[in-house]
Amino acid sequence: MDKFDVANLIIGENYYPINDLRYNQKVGIMFSKNEFEQFLKIKDQFVEEGFKHIKALPLKTFNSRHCFYVDGLYLLQMRTEYGRLLLSDYKLNQSSLFERNFEDMLTSRLFSEVEGTLNIENVPTTHRRIAEISKSENLTEQNDIIVKNMLNAINFIMEEKPAFNKDNLHKLYNILSENCLPDELKIKDGAYYRDDDVSVGGFDGAPWQIVDECMDSLFAFANDPKNLKEHDELLPFICHYYILYIHPFFDYNGRTARMVSFWLNYIHKITLATYFMSEAINESKADYYRAITDSRNTNNDLTYFLGYILETSIKYSFIYKNLEEIKNMLSKTGDTLTSSEWVYVKKIIIHNPENYFTYKTFLDYIKTQMTKQGALKILNNLHSYQILEKTKNKKGEIIFRLNQKFITYKYHK
Repeated sequence: MDKFDVANLIIGENYYPINDLRYNQKVGIMFSKNEFEQFLKIKDQFVEEGFKHIKALPLKTFNSRHCFYVDGLYLLQMRTEYGRLLLSDYKLNQSSLFERNFEDMLTSRLFSEVEGTLNIENVPTTHRRIAEISKSENLTEQNDIIVKNMLNAINFIMEEKPAFNKDNLHKLYNILSENCLPDELKIKDGAYYRDDDVSVGGFDGAPWQIVDECMDSLFAFANDPKNLKEHDELLPFICHYYILYIHPFFDYNGRTARMVSFWLNYIHKITLATYFMSEAINESKADYYRAITDSRNTNNDLTYFLGYILETSIKYSFIYKNLEEIKNMLSKTGDTLTSSEWVYVKKIIIHNPENYFTYKTFLDYIKTQMTKQGALKILNNLHSYQILEKTKNKKGEIIFRLNQKFITYKYHK
């Protein structure tokens, strides 16, 4: 394997994950273990030699020589598509997709953090429940406390617009984790980070003795205007990944990393900011963890993680635009949906925008315990608004599908 072959492989329109490089016969690469290790070494050499398509990141590492990503056709095409999508949307509507849907995105962000344990069906409306939680001071349910902490963290960022630094990250972490951690997982008084080593998901965090200097390299990176100009909408998610990599706390690293990406998007007013990323991650956790794992297992090549972020950004932009199509249709008939019903519609668009599904599949989408009668009542109600089509399959089961005239924007990998 020579450098020319590796260069052609990494700057193309496909950026193959580890399984494809090693085991996918259709791709036709099939690296042996030794060949794969050589492939990684050559990429490291490219970083050191300043190969023009490699973006070396000035972030301190502890188990690899570099943190970097490949600025080839793979990322370029997605960044271009995402930018064009938002620009054309702005020209059409004279406002940004995020401005029009900001409240919905924040609500979805809050509930995505506890979904799976929070039963949405038992909440009168998601907006009402959030309003109730925000006014309550003596909460006892863990999910309510998590939502309240998330609300306080978002308010901290949006109202104070704090600089991204060591002290403010400490404040944010304390807000997010308040009344949620056992004593052994709390950061000691007077400390900013953990004082012992951690291992999560088969990966070690940075040795605790160097966490401080690692995090200082992150603050320096994120606050340098040159880096913001160079990396633009990718910068918040480079920081997101790096917090997961360093793992500066015993717990709540993921929640903190997701909030940091929101924080940096907000204070830097990044035009292509992706405020829906927390809910998107919640709906595609396997892809999210796979992207992190591929980046970790390739000497911190963030191309895999950033590729996941961009693919998801395009997909969710389409999802919100399709939701707007349905809202526009309902506005013409004078019909309205409850906030819970909008959650259900969005879940269907996320998981199955084109094909028929049964009530059982619908329950898988919404991750909620509900009777057959309850699920069918919801689906039939959405059918009465012409949001869903309805028929029967060969087994005689009632099946539903989104009315395709409202699914104008379709994303295919």
